[in-house]
Amino acid sequence: MAQEMKSRACRKSKAFTLIELLVVIAIIAILASMLLPALAMAKETAKRIRCTSNQHEIGVANMMYADEYRGNYPPHSGVERWTTFFLSEYQNPALLLCPSEQGPTPATYGNNPAYPADEVPRTYFINGFNDGYAAKYGANWQTNAFPFMRESDIILPSDTVIFSEKLYAAPDFYMDYFNIDDALRLDQAKHSRCLSNTNLGGSVYAFVDGSTRFLRVNQSLSPVVLWCTDPIYRAGTSPP
Repeated sequence: MAQEMKSRACRKSKAFTLIELLVVIAIIAILASMLLPALAMAKETAKRIRCTSNQHEIGVANMMYADEYRGNYPPHSGVERWTTFFLSEYQNPALLLCPSEQGPTPATYGNNPAYPADEVPRTYFINGFNDGYAAKYGANWQTNAFPFMRESDIILPSDTVIFSEKLYAAPDFYMDYFNIDDALRLDQAKHSRCLSNTNLGGSVYAFVDGSTRFLRVNQSLSPVVLWCTDPIYRAGTSPP
């Protein structure tokens, strides 16, 4: 009998009490709350790296196109856009979609089956260079049938944006700094999903020289307007 009671007491002492179980659950919950944001941040970092690679590839496609056409960039066209002009260089339209995009079908103005590359889901838009066009062709440059820029027109290629990320609902192919709504369609915090304060996040930008950078909110617009080619507008001392 004594031996049986001792055995029961031993088995009873090995069991977890309710308080002990609650403590273990609380510790697991705390550890999970600490690890999950770190895992989410790591996942977002991987997406940002992929986005950077995408923009590097289309940036190189822009350089290859200009090299093939004697330093000329494609015309600012509302029919056949840069996505079609550069297709033979970047080849895979899937890289036009950032993996951090909020959905699989961001808006696009491309609706012509003759130019299927313009219709694919697309995160990125190109610098419309409208200050450069104005300097080159005059204030009424849009009346020119096929306005185009040359590599030599970009005096600071390493500090002039060529591609960046647009808002999901923005269908634009071009980011025209002089058009105030276009600046508002620039997604400056695409890679900020894991941050409570989006001002600490930012987006990826490709530059004319083929380089890419991650810039915080507003860094492409202030203190230097990295979208402009004219020194006056780059300094922000003259309104568009």
